[in-house]
Amino acid sequence: LKSPYDMYGFKKSSNLSSISKDKYNSWFSNYAQYTINEKSKWTALMRSNGLSSVSNDIPTRYPPKSAKVKKLIRKGIPPEWRGNAWFFYAGGYDKLNKHSGLYDDLASNGIKNKDSDIIERDLDRTFPDNKYFKREDGIEPHMIKSLRRVLTAFAHYRPQIGYCQSLNFIAGLLLLFMNEERSFWMLVILTERIVPNVHSQNLEGVHTDQGVLMLCVKEYIESMWSVVGRGFDGAPIAEDKILSNLPPIALVTSPWFMSVFVGVLPIETTLRVWDILWYQGSKTIFRVGLTIFRMCSETTVFQDQIRSHLQAEIDQVELFQFMQSYPKTLLDPNLVLGNCFKKIGGYGFGSLSQAEIDTCREFVSKQR
Repeated sequence: LKSPYDMYGFKKSSNLSSISKDKYNSWFSNYAQYTINEKSKWTALMRSNGLSSVSNDIPTRYPPKSAKVKKLIRKGIPPEWRGNAWFFYAGGYDKLNKHSGLYDDLASNGIKNKDSDIIERDLDRTFPDNKYFKREDGIEPHMIKSLRRVLTAFAHYRPQIGYCQSLNFIAGLLLLFMNEERSFWMLVILTERIVPNVHSQNLEGVHTDQGVLMLCVKEYIESMWSVVGRGFDGAPIAEDKILSNLPPIALVTSPWFMSVFVGVLPIETTLRVWDILWYQGSKTIFRVGLTIFRMCSETTVFQDQIRSHLQAEIDQVELFQFMQSYPKTLLDPNLVLGNCFKKIGGYGFGSLSQAEIDTCREFVSKQR
């Protein structure tokens, strides 16, 4: 609690979200006990499945997917187990076993590609408020060197993507929880299976997923759609024009998909979303996105916007600024995920299935 940094090396205070060190500590002093209680449940689950449960041992194998495991995943993986658990449930071992030694070949010294200069430029912009990524006396930290190798290897392995801004933040966060080779394969899994084409050079995957999200907002949160479903001129977007002429608010929500909420939500909330993402796939992004929209729509600021809409056109700039800043204040992941998955006392967006998302993606892609 005395440290200015959290357990992952990020600064507790943030000017972007108005979260102070005292506010963070007030929340964390209770949340720390919560994580201890949840770890005891994980330990019991491991034992019941005949897996390692020694208190100072970080397991490499985890129980098979089940309703019980899913419930614990949604309540959070023990922080020190996250890297191994993500890798296990995302199918990382399959990639590793099928391509043994490939990462070392790709990451060998001296390899350059067309994206090298852009990667180099973004290295020092990655988590400047994290002590593990910060240069001290001009000395490049180990984490930056690892990030350079992972991003360069990825650009070689997936040339149709190469390097895209936001990949540095995703890879950087992965490196805080696992080694370079595993971080590389998790990046591959993310871009191949979870958010396909989102980081492609034409960003068509982003536009497709934005179309799906907007259709979901229109379907599930009508009060929010009445406000955000408008063009730059403030006029409502015609129903047959939604996909070809995405609402301006999509400029705010695009980073939700490109960075998978890194830099959008406070770090612990992001990590809790990632716990679910690597276990359940891309539907997690849409479920959490809808939850943010719904929570936003219930704030006093937004209700005032709706009231002003009844009298005059809503100020789109103010709406943008609020939608950008609001998620950064969601410090308590239990509040966000409770709202997302609880059917009683929550919104129940957990019923949104992957099949529904995939069908909608196909429809949007064809329409676009």
